Amino acid sequence: MKNILILLLSALGFGAFAQKTAGTINYDFETDWLKMVEKNKFISNEERQRALQTWKNDEAYKVNMQLAFNTQGSYYGSDPNERGDSWQKTEYWVRRNFENNTVLETQMIGGKVLVVEDSLYSFPWKIRSEIKEVMGYLCMKATAYDSLRKYDIEAWFTTDIPLSIGPEEFMGLPGAILEMTINEGVVKLTATSIKLNKDQQLPALPKKVKGKRFTKEQYNAEVAKYVKESEERRQMAYGLRY
Repeated sequence: MKNILILLLSALGFGAFAQKTAGTINYDFETDWLKMVEKNKFISNEERQRALQTWKNDEAYKVNMQLAFNTQGSYYGSDPNERGDSWQKTEYWVRRNFENNTVLETQMIGGKVLVVEDSLYSFPWKIRSEIKEVMGYLCMKATAYDSLRKYDIEAWFTTDIPLSIGPEEFMGLPGAILEMTINEGVVKLTATSIKLNKDQQLPALPKKVKGKRFTKEQYNAEVAKYVKESEERRQMAYGLRY
C-alpha cells in the first residue's frame, strides 16, 4: 500500500510539472521610435530634432509574437493569427532544442539576412530582489547589459513555469520570461496570454531557411562592426531588431 501511495504521489507530481512546462505564451512586441531617436548617441542634435519632428505623431510599432514550448525545446515567432512584418525581408523566429543544446534563429543587419546556428547561449543575468505580478504569475527581476549595442536589459521571470525560456534571443533564467524592457523602454515585450498545455507541439521549421549561416560569435562580430560603422557615419544603426 505504501509503495502504491508513493507511485501515485510521484505520478501526480510529474503531471503537475508537465502541465507547467508546455504551452504557449503570447507577447506584445513594441518599439518606441521616438525613444530610439532620443537615446541615439551617434547622430547630431540637428538630425535628432528633425527625426523627432518627422515622427512626432507616429505611434509605437507593435506586433504580436508567440512562444511555444515544451520540455524538448521552444519556438518563438510571429503569432500564427497575425502573420508578417512587411518591413522585414524574412520572418523572425528562434528555435531552441533543449535535447541537443542548439539554437537556430534568423537575424537581420542592415537588410542582410543572417541565420545563427550554434549551441544554446544566454546573457550574463543578475537576479535582483524586486518582485511583481505579471499575468497572474509572481515574477522576479533580472538585469543584463548588452555590451555590443551598449544598453541595459530588464526581465521579469517566473519560476512557476520552470523552464529557461523567453522571447526573442533571451533565455537563461530559472523560469519563463514574461516581461522585458530593452534600452530603457525603446523596446518592450509583455506577455498578453499564457496557455499551458501538456501536449503542446512545436511548429515545424521552414523547409528551406534562407541566409548565410553564422555562429553566435560570428554574428556578434557582424553586429559590432555594423554598430561601429554607424557610429563613424554618425547615423542610427537601422537594420537591427533592437
